[in-house]
Amino acid sequence: MPRQIQIAPLVLVTLIVAMVLSIVPRVSAEPDGLDWAARIADMDQALKRGDAFTTQAAWREAYVAAHVSRGWPAMIAVGDAAMRASGLVGTQVSEAHARRAYLTALLRARRQGSLDGVLTAGDAFGRLGNHAVVKQPLTVPTDLAERSGDGAARRRVQSFQTQWAPRT
Repeated sequence: MPRQIQIAPLVLVTLIVAMVLSIVPRVSAEPDGLDWAARIADMDQALKRGDAFTTQAAWREAYVAAHVSRGWPAMIAVGDAAMRASGLVGTQVSEAHARRAYLTALLRARRQGSLDGVLTAGDAFGRLGNHAVVKQPLTVPTDLAERSGDGAARRRVQSFQTQWAPRT
């Protein structure tokens, strides 16, 4: 009889834990809250309404989602979104956010060996007027294009250099 008394609380605790776990929502590897494109759309809607607080909050959510995505295109999109918000949240804040996103995109593209990514990030820095960073992508795509052996890639790099080299 004493043994049954000791087992009863254990069974009761196990049942309670099982019931609680059955009602706790499951978290997936990439929940809907991490959809960077949807967060950018939310930011654009808030921007149209002139809602600075929601614009900034949606941008931060987009940045986190893009960061988790591990792709360079997401970071370029988040940087571009930051620049769209500059009229509402301030140029200094927007440029700082964009610069951080573009740098992440550049590093990811370089690590992934993406010529498109490196050139896109370089172009984004050029539009920001950050000529020191544009100089860096001028060498990276040349190496990527040479390794690819693709004549079209070499021409794209040459076009990029022609566009940005005189300004740097």
